[in-house]
Amino acid sequence: MVDILGLVLSQFSSGSITGVCTQPGTGLCAPESGALVTGDRSFSRPLLLLSALTAASELAVKVLYFTQSQIQSLPISFQGARRAECLKKIRFVYPKTLEELLEDVASLHELVRQSGSLPSLLIVDGLEQYVCGPAAQDRTPQEAQSAAAHVVALLHDTAAFLTQKLGARSQCRVIVSFQPEWEGQGGCPALVSDPILSVLERYLQVRCTTEKVRRGEEPNEWLFCLTGPGLQADGDGKSEERLQWRVVLKSNGTLDFCPISRVKEDTLETLQNPVEVKDD
Repeated sequence: MVDILGLVLSQFSSGSITGVCTQPGTGLCAPESGALVTGDRSFSRPLLLLSALTAASELAVKVLYFTQSQIQSLPISFQGARRAECLKKIRFVYPKTLEELLEDVASLHELVRQSGSLPSLLIVDGLEQYVCGPAAQDRTPQEAQSAAAHVVALLHDTAAFLTQKLGARSQCRVIVSFQPEWEGQGGCPALVSDPILSVLERYLQVRCTTEKVRRGEEPNEWLFCLTGPGLQADGDGKSEERLQWRVVLKSNGTLDFCPISRVKEDTLETLQNPVEVKDD
């Protein structure tokens, strides 16, 4: 999954990037095949769509994209013939309830009979809508945690099964986005621990965190941080714990990534503990 993000970052970055190669199969890599994306949906959805389109166009793999809300538009970066060709490899599925999502994922085992249709990327956009959204108001916190665990465990097992069936052709990857409750209410992640996140991270050990930048020239600017075990960039063999980018959502709908630095776990606290700077 991280290799797909590496392609996204390399293709939609301003200027040269240190640490991300532009050739498919190189650049960012990690031993984990699953990733958890947290943060503002106004950023996470474009990122997931770019990941799906990039995987389809650059790696020529089939993608299944699960989401509760209808996709109204695609990133402007993919237009014309390129967009049409990419969409042939992406199937959008719109389960409305947790039960429908579980049924759709479980049914992927049946695709083995049609080996040419096996997906190599599974995306769940907005898992919180299934486990603790308006459709799940009667669910207790413990039941929500259990539901989240059920979904990611099924995704993990299904991806492993599909990877085995794909063989040398490809590896099946998983991306799940989840917006914690405090994110939607403008809360601070340093003060609130979401138990569902802990459940998800057991299966999705690479995490993509987005933090809205409250000050600056750009109104739609985020810090994007990639964390996880064994992250590598440029194939240099150096293991990283965190990689960080500045991301701007342009007025035309495009995302612009600019690398900040490659830093170690204990030196980057601003994403988790933002400090307000007051003008003199």
